[in-house]
Amino acid sequence: MKLIVACGGTGGHITPGLAIADLVTAHLPGSRVLFIGGNGMERKRVPEAGYAIEPLELAGVSGKSPASALRALLLAVRGERQAARILRDFMPDVVIGTGGYACYPALRAAVRAGVPTAVHESNAEPGLAVRALAGKVDRVWLNFDAAADRLPHRAHVHVVGNPLPRGAGAATGEKRQRNMVLSFGGSLGATALNRAVLALMQAERGRNLFHLHATGEREYAAFMADFRAAGLAEGEHYRIEPYLSDMPLLMARASVVICRAGAMSISELAAAGCCAVLVPSPNVAGDHQTKNAAAMAEKGAAILLPEARMAAELTDTVFCLLADEKRRSSLGDAIRRFARPEANRLIFEDILALTKARGK
Repeated sequence: MKLIVACGGTGGHITPGLAIADLVTAHLPGSRVLFIGGNGMERKRVPEAGYAIEPLELAGVSGKSPASALRALLLAVRGERQAARILRDFMPDVVIGTGGYACYPALRAAVRAGVPTAVHESNAEPGLAVRALAGKVDRVWLNFDAAADRLPHRAHVHVVGNPLPRGAGAATGEKRQRNMVLSFGGSLGATALNRAVLALMQAERGRNLFHLHATGEREYAAFMADFRAAGLAEGEHYRIEPYLSDMPLLMARASVVICRAGAMSISELAAAGCCAVLVPSPNVAGDHQTKNAAAMAEKGAAILLPEARMAAELTDTVFCLLADEKRRSSLGDAIRRFARPEANRLIFEDILALTKARGK
């Protein structure tokens, strides 16, 4: 099979794209996969995963600025022409996007070329690109049933869950390491969360804990400067990284996980049965992370800690959880009920159905 995956911007879009690519190559050895992305971290992460990528110059809409919207539109139009040339050269059997502005040009070009198409939306609140594409592509894969209410009636919707990366779920046999804290603020980083985690680390000093924190690529240097200025040193009790690639394994080991409430992170937490403190980002479209986190908190599957209260409450929240094994176990059992272990199978079966329907 020849597959094009269109994704980019943040890990929330790149991780499912890589998961789908791994899914196809694992089931169909010899398949060729090409990524089309933008200017984000996909330029690094996709080649690191062993796949080729054709980057386009693209931009998202920043706030409500008319100038930003116009620039994004012009780049998308040019990107669609570039994507069309890539499609003609590669001749894919199917083109799959995973949401975000970086997937839009390639999927639009594929629709115009008559190539089978699918777009995946991981969040409860579909993004602008998915809403714009939903009535045009052959399939819309959703993680949340409620997301269908925001899409055109003509959209061909399948609720399949989120495709999980290689190793997710398989790591559930890992033994939890007592008093291990894992924290991360998203693939690019989160300044407020990094500050709160640094304060937590200072409070952890002298306790029998191990804390692993991912700062995000663009915030690593600043965090390390503050970390050292606070008199902390990596080693037995702390480990700081810009990005963590072995997240399923680390989640399976951690006693407590602190993170944003992106849908992909929640799916990985559910697969690993984690005790999680979710701090939704207030700076995302439609405030979808708060909706994601609220859905977990209402079922007793996670602690929802709004960013506005994080600085004052994160340390006490984590220490209370570390001292209460029964609570940690209850949260882990509850979030595991949100896992969709069949997601990868359903997505792969639908990929086969899409390509066979076109005689591929």
